[in-house]
Amino acid sequence: MAEVKVRRALLSVYDKTGLADFASALHDEFGIEIISTGGTAQALREAGIPVTLVEDLTGFPEMLGGRVKTLHPKIHAAILADRDNPEHMRQLKETGIEPIDMVVVNLYPFEQTIARPDCTFEQAIEMIDIGGPSLLRAAAKNHEHVVCVASPRWYEGVLKNLRKDGGSTELAYRRELAFLAYRITCQYDREVWLWLRQYVPWTRVYESVPFGERQFWPAKLQSRLRYGENPHQGASAYRLDDTSEELNLLDATVLAPQELSFNNYADASAALELCTELTRAGRNLWDRSLTGRLTGHRISEERLTRRHLPHIQRPQATYFVTFRLRHGQLAPDERDIVLAACRFWHGKKMTLHAVTVMPDHVHLLLTPHEVVPGHWPTLGELLKSIKGFSSQEINKRRGGSGLNWLDESFDRVVRDEAEFHEKWAYMEANAVTAGLVARPEDYPWFWRGSARYLELEECDRSETGPTRLLHDRSETGPTVSLLNAVCFIKHTNACGVAVHADPLEAYRKAYLGDPNAALGGILAVNFPVDAVFADAVMETYPRWGKAAGAGGFFVEVWLAPSFTDDAVNVIRTKKEWGQRVRLLAVGDMDVPPDPHELDFKKISGGMLVQTRDLVGLHEAQWQVVTQRPPTEAEISDLHLAWLVAKHTKSNAVSICKDGLLIGNGAGQMSRVMSCRVATWLARDNRHDLHGAVAASDGFFPFRDGPDLLADAGIMAIIQPGGSKRDQDVVDACNERGLAMIFTGTRHFKH
Repeated sequence: MAEVKVRRALLSVYDKTGLADFASALHDEFGIEIISTGGTAQALREAGIPVTLVEDLTGFPEMLGGRVKTLHPKIHAAILADRDNPEHMRQLKETGIEPIDMVVVNLYPFEQTIARPDCTFEQAIEMIDIGGPSLLRAAAKNHEHVVCVASPRWYEGVLKNLRKDGGSTELAYRRELAFLAYRITCQYDREVWLWLRQYVPWTRVYESVPFGERQFWPAKLQSRLRYGENPHQGASAYRLDDTSEELNLLDATVLAPQELSFNNYADASAALELCTELTRAGRNLWDRSLTGRLTGHRISEERLTRRHLPHIQRPQATYFVTFRLRHGQLAPDERDIVLAACRFWHGKKMTLHAVTVMPDHVHLLLTPHEVVPGHWPTLGELLKSIKGFSSQEINKRRGGSGLNWLDESFDRVVRDEAEFHEKWAYMEANAVTAGLVARPEDYPWFWRGSARYLELEECDRSETGPTRLLHDRSETGPTVSLLNAVCFIKHTNACGVAVHADPLEAYRKAYLGDPNAALGGILAVNFPVDAVFADAVMETYPRWGKAAGAGGFFVEVWLAPSFTDDAVNVIRTKKEWGQRVRLLAVGDMDVPPDPHELDFKKISGGMLVQTRDLVGLHEAQWQVVTQRPPTEAEISDLHLAWLVAKHTKSNAVSICKDGLLIGNGAGQMSRVMSCRVATWLARDNRHDLHGAVAASDGFFPFRDGPDLLADAGIMAIIQPGGSKRDQDVVDACNERGLAMIFTGTRHFKH
C-alpha cells in the first residue's frame, strides 16, 4: 500500500505544545475522527474539538492511577492490523474494531524529571512511560498502514504531507517517521537504563556489560566540532556513560572564547590522564624537605629484605605485628581481601596463629617457618606479599594506584606463652572494644588457627627463599597530600613534565624540558591557578627564553582544577595569545578513575574494546635485578619516568632527572630508536644526562638499548622484564654499574 488515507487518529500526549492547532487541522480539514485519553482529551475539548474517549472505545476505564489507559486489544489491534491481510481484517470485523490510521504520542519527560535535584526514586519510577512507547512501536512497526507522530516538531510536516493528496500520506514519509520514532524509544529506554543502573551493584553491572555477543554503549551528543583531525573530516564530541563520577573532560568548565577542536580534545585528554595520575601517585611517592627540594627514599640492602622494623628479627620466634591503612577505611569486601592475603601463607612460609582485620589497621600473630636449612623468612618478606597483593586487589576495586599501607607501626617478638595468650585475647576483643560488634564471634574478620605458641602447621611450600622486592617506604621528612605537577603535551605525548614543591619551579622545569615542543602545546597543572602563577606563564618567553627559531610562546589549551577570576583576567589581557587560549577548569584531580569504564579503538570495519590500563606504579611487583640497587635520588626519578612512559605512545623510552622529564622517545618502530630519540632530545635541549634514569614501557629484547643509554650517562633503568634475553640485559647493566628494576607490568599505548 503506497498511500494511506487517514480516517481515525489516536492522540495521547504529555507535551501539549501545538496540540490544539494540529488536532483542529486534522478534524476540520480532513474529517479525521480523534480518539484520545485523559488530559489530552480534556485539552482538546476545551479547544472545541470533538473527541472519542479511549475508555468509551474499549469499554474499560483508566486503571491504576493512569498506568493503564491504552493497553487494550481494541487499541493495539486497531493499530497493528495489516490492512492487506484478509485474515487480520476479518478478525477486526468480528470483534467490532475499526482501524486506527495515525498515532500521535509523546513520552513522559523522564530525563527532565531525574535531572531535578529533589527527584525521588518513586517520582522517577512514575515517569517511566509504558503505554506511550508501546503505541509508538506498534505504529512504527505497521508504518505501511499507520502514520506515527512522536514529536510536536513533526506536526507541520505531517499536515504538509496530508495536504499534498487530500488526507493521504506517502510510504517513504511514513517509513521516515517510523525510523525516527524507534530512535526516540531507543533513547528513552537508554535514559531509564542509565538511571536504574546506579541502583544495581557495580560488580553485577560490570560483569554483565563488557564483551558480550552484542553491545550497546550509550552516548549523548555533547557538541558538534568544526572538523576532525583534518579540515576535510567531520567530527562531534559524544559523552559516554554519564553515570561515572570520574573526572570528565566534557564536564570541564570551558573559559574560552573559542570552541575546542577535535585535536584539542585528544591532546587535552592525554594531558588530563597524565596529570591526574601524577596527582594520585604524589600522595604517597614523593616528599618535600624543608628546603622544598624534591626527594625520594633511600633503598638499602637491609630495606629490601628486612624493612625498618624496630627489633632484630630472630629465628624460631613468634611475632605480633600491626600495620595501618594510609587513608580512609576498608570496606567489608576489602577486609575480605586482606584476610585472604594473610591466610594465604598459613602453613607455607609461616604459621598464622591469629589475624584481625579492622577498618583501618591489621593485627597479626605469626611464626615464620625454616623454609631452607638455616633460613627463616623475615617479616619484611612476608608482609611484602600480604600488603602487595591486598593493595593490588583493593586498587582494582577503587580504580586507584600506589600503596595503601603504612610501614609497621608496632611489631615485637612474643617473649613467652603468657604474652602469646595476652596478644591473642587483645586481637580477639579488638572489634568489641572498638564498638563494631557485641561479641568477638560476631566479627567475621577475626581468624584463629589451632597452633599454639611456637607450634608450626606445615603445608606444601611453593616458594623457597626470599626475593629482592621494592615495597613500602618509610617517611623520611615532612609529607604533603598533593604534589605540584606540570605537564606539557604535544600530539598526545608528554614533552615537558616536572614535579616540585614550588608550582613556579615545577612550571619552569617542565617548560625547559623541551621549550621547542612546549610551544603551541597543551598545558596541564594539578593545582588551582592564581594571578601570580598565571602572570609567570604569560611571561614565559621573557623569563625563561624561547624555543629555537620561535619568536615567542603560547599554548592552545590550559587545564587546571580551577582558575581564579584574577588569573583569568591576567591571561586574557597580558598577551594576545591569552585571548584565544582555551581554559578548562576540570575540578580536583585527586579523584580515582572509574574501573568500569572501557577503552575503545576504531579499526577498519569495527571497534576494539578493552578494559582500561589503571595499573599505576604497583611497586609490590617491582624487583631489583642488578647488583646495585637504585639510590634515593634515582628511585624518585624512576617513579616519575615510569608514569610518563605509561602515558607515552609505544615504543616509549622516557628519561628523567631531578624530578624533570628531559627526553621522551615516543612512537618509534624499535626500542633502540626510542633510546636514541630520547637521548638526542635531552642533549638538544642542553640537559646533563649523567646520573639520569630511563623507563621503557616494554622489555628490552637486546642489550643494545641499555648500552646506548649507559653511553649517554643513564645510571638506572626501569622496565617490565620478560624477554628471553633478560639475563643479557641485566649482565650489561652490571658491567656498566647501572641499577635496573623489573616491574612485572608493561604499559603499551598504541
